[in-house]
Amino acid sequence: MSHGPDTLAPAADLTEIAAGWLAALDAGTADSDAFEAWRSADVRHAIAFAEVAQTWQDLNDLRLVPCSPETADPLQAFPPIEAHRPDRRRVLRAAVALGAVVVAGGGFAIRAAARNKADTAIGQRRTVSDNPAFSVDLNTDSSITWKDGAPVRLWLERGEIAIRLGPAHRLSLMTPGGTFHLASGVYNARLRGASCELAVLQGQGTLGDGGRTFVPGEVALATAGQASLRPRDADLAADLGRITAWQRDTLVLGGESLDYALAEMNRYRAQKIVIGDPALSRLRIGGTFATTDAREFLEALRTSFGVKATAGADGNIVLTHD
Repeated sequence: MSHGPDTLAPAADLTEIAAGWLAALDAGTADSDAFEAWRSADVRHAIAFAEVAQTWQDLNDLRLVPCSPETADPLQAFPPIEAHRPDRRRVLRAAVALGAVVVAGGGFAIRAAARNKADTAIGQRRTVSDNPAFSVDLNTDSSITWKDGAPVRLWLERGEIAIRLGPAHRLSLMTPGGTFHLASGVYNARLRGASCELAVLQGQGTLGDGGRTFVPGEVALATAGQASLRPRDADLAADLGRITAWQRDTLVLGGESLDYALAEMNRYRAQKIVIGDPALSRLRIGGTFATTDAREFLEALRTSFGVKATAGADGNIVLTHD
């Protein structure tokens, strides 16, 4: 995408290129080093990007301007536009000002367009709280991006998170299953394939615009923009406790199959625990186990069911009858 001073693209092409960079930065897909190389190649690249970024910001601000259909006069909505060409001094002032912002602010235009990002590796947990409006706890093998605003926009791209929204704040949670609009409160969101499971612990949320409101104690599964509610457990506190147990580095099982138990435990392990004897799949497991160390879980299988755990050459653990 880089153009040197002697091979500068026409103004229209420069605007299109700058808009492409802005869109990529906004989507979180841009290569920051490549962008910096392009912008630094010529001051006119920097000016083109600054103009596109300002137009983008102006359009976003315009979206937030209240306008009453009953009182708005379409002829007075916008002042007449005067055609003019910027003089050389104005262009140079803009270039100098942009350079000062980039040097002093560390790339203000990039930060205005780009998403923030956080992720965790397998077995890792992390808390993000650099925004006073909200904090997010990331479970194992999870990834999020977000953009500040009113409301904050947060993309759950992988894994599971806990969200805490401060008073008077709102957040739009974008997931493969649909977009949740959340009021201040506490939530747990987990991706399940192309769907997203949202548990409301405090506050309330909706799926899409004008959708059904979810209240504390409800667990909604969003798929292709449609939501279904999971039946409530007889003991609501226990049900929500199982959902949020990962925040205490524990896994709570209530008689689920060994297949399910291993799928949950393996989320926290680089080396997996696998079933070597298909008959073991029928076992039902209950109890509370640490997710940071599988030895307690394996010992419970041995003492309760006579299951033997053998470490393989690849580091995985194979379960068989003792």
